[in-house]
Amino acid sequence: MTNTKATSVTYKDVREKFFSFALRRPCTRKQAEDFLLRSKLSDQRYVNLLMTEAEGMGLIDDLSYAKLFIEGHLSWGNAKISYELAAKGVEREDIDTALNESQDEISRACELVESWRKTGLSDIKLRTRLLNRGFSGKSVREAVKF
Repeated sequence: MTNTKATSVTYKDVREKFFSFALRRPCTRKQAEDFLLRSKLSDQRYVNLLMTEAEGMGLIDDLSYAKLFIEGHLSWGNAKISYELAAKGVEREDIDTALNESQDEISRACELVESWRKTGLSDIKLRTRLLNRGFSGKSVREAVKF
């Protein structure tokens, strides 16, 4: 005979775990909502309340998340950055704003090419690396010709 003890999830417990999660590292709105859905909090009003509270505290801000993400991935092109941010649930408008406020893609590509050339890579390999990292054809052409 198995002991099937029902475990109830309380708002207080979920709130504590949620804020521990949100304070640990930046997260997107989608990541926070997914965390709350996994918590099995049955009342959607509580989920909305926690999300509103976290957003009000600045713990959930997709635009800030996108800016931090770009800062940490300067060796990626805009296409790859956009794809990864969209996969994390960041809205297109926030992605575009963050990309417009960051160092432009051509400059990032030029910096990479400059450092890779020191290792003796051929232009073909430089182009391939940049394309594989999501840089646009225009950025690749500008960076490799320089």
